Amino acid sequence: MKEAEVEIVREPGAVSRIFELMLERRKALSIVQHGHRSDAWVVKASTSRLILAKRDKASKFTADAVDFQFRCVLGRNIVGKSRILRLKDEYLELALPAELTIIQRRHAYRVVPTAESFAIFQTATKWILSGRIEDLSATGILVRLPQATPVVVPSEIQAISLRLNHAVPAGEFTPPGTMESFLVRLKAATIARKADNGTTKFATYGIHFTPTIAVERQLSQVILRFERAARMKGLNA
Repeated sequence: MKEAEVEIVREPGAVSRIFELMLERRKALSIVQHGHRSDAWVVKASTSRLILAKRDKASKFTADAVDFQFRCVLGRNIVGKSRILRLKDEYLELALPAELTIIQRRHAYRVVPTAESFAIFQTATKWILSGRIEDLSATGILVRLPQATPVVVPSEIQAISLRLNHAVPAGEFTPPGTMESFLVRLKAATIARKADNGTTKFATYGIHFTPTIAVERQLSQVILRFERAARMKGLNA
């Protein structure tokens, strides 16, 4: 597998956050021990331990190593290892994995902002550009710029700010038109590709970045808001 397709996460807070998001979204994960696969849900996650509820209460485990295999809330394939600290009929208590491997990160889950969102950045040639964000993932954006804008591909970006606007779905406590804004700043990025054939007034460009742990957490929260709003819109259509 190419190195670009794999990321290792070792910081306990970042590892724990992956499981916390699984808990928030009530997504199941798979545990493998002695060749037997069993599904479970995260009940509690901390920077040292996990508590999982077994889907099949008849599944038997021993106090040995276990493997994790699951797709996280951002659509990334994740594998890891841990050890069981305590066994119960309905629950398992495990040590937080020392590390998780994220596979196929280049296929990161993408969402469309719920309101007009913009990227402002400065290229290596000192051009300060602003464009509308067409979609977003934890590792990049698709941004729309006028065809006349002088953009070199690839081109290193010295700094980039993402103004992400979320149109909150109307509800009991949120009147129509409620908006949330998030400002995400990254120190570096790359204009990696031009994503259209240049036949329209505007061109779209793929911008790739590698966020810090703190920025990835921030992006994950925004992405979940966009995804949840899109799902609610689909259900209400």
